[in-house]
Amino acid sequence: MLTEIEVHPFVEWGSGDKTLVFLHYFGGAAISWQWVAQQLPDFRCIAFNVPGFGGTSAPQKPTLQQYADTISQTLADLNLKNYSLIGHSMGGKLALQVAINCDFSPQQIILIAPSPPTQEPMPEAEKQRLLDHHPSTENAATTIKNATQKPLDKEQYAVAIQTHKIVEDAAWRWWLLEGMNHSIADKIVQLRIPVTVLASKDDPVISYSLIQSDVIGLLPNAKLITIENVGHLIPLETAEWTATQLRQIILSDQE
Repeated sequence: MLTEIEVHPFVEWGSGDKTLVFLHYFGGAAISWQWVAQQLPDFRCIAFNVPGFGGTSAPQKPTLQQYADTISQTLADLNLKNYSLIGHSMGGKLALQVAINCDFSPQQIILIAPSPPTQEPMPEAEKQRLLDHHPSTENAATTIKNATQKPLDKEQYAVAIQTHKIVEDAAWRWWLLEGMNHSIADKIVQLRIPVTVLASKDDPVISYSLIQSDVIGLLPNAKLITIENVGHLIPLETAEWTATQLRQIILSDQE
């Protein structure tokens, strides 16, 4: 399945008047959203492959702004006028950066277990493991095990392993050494777009306390929706719950 989308900047599912644009997690790809999108056939779902992920080419010298510019250009090329921007983990920080700069601003932002707009903490030993052993199946398996609370099914697990392994080295090292440490906290104060945050109280990667202090604490008008007994890979571990929350958020915005 992944070989079919390696050269494409995005994947689409469904159709409808409302468009949802998805940005994936570090180690994921556009195809990581398929289980959520399958629950939302009446929405136009567009999942982007961030450059260097999902088989796409990475920039030679990636920056957070460069990634946001690339995403913004794709949004402009698609001529989207009525869309919600949804970012998971790394994709959450990218979504905020896109919303700050984009001329095609989303109607709203939904952040799922987001990397905070401040610096994302990671134990040095964990960061070194990720840097030293990429790409490898063992490294991918360890990362998935450390990130999840619920077991992935066979297909989800296979996709998660593969998307992890095909991340280009330039993109991989950029996020671990620069992207996750790049703070945009001083810029998000200018956001006037509604924000909703989905977070697990049992996330082993982005702690609930960090969500409260460095996401909700910096976005005082943001709504917070929580779940328990789920890990960091919320869209894979509990796709149905994720899709249900997205549907409710989008439809309540029309009322």
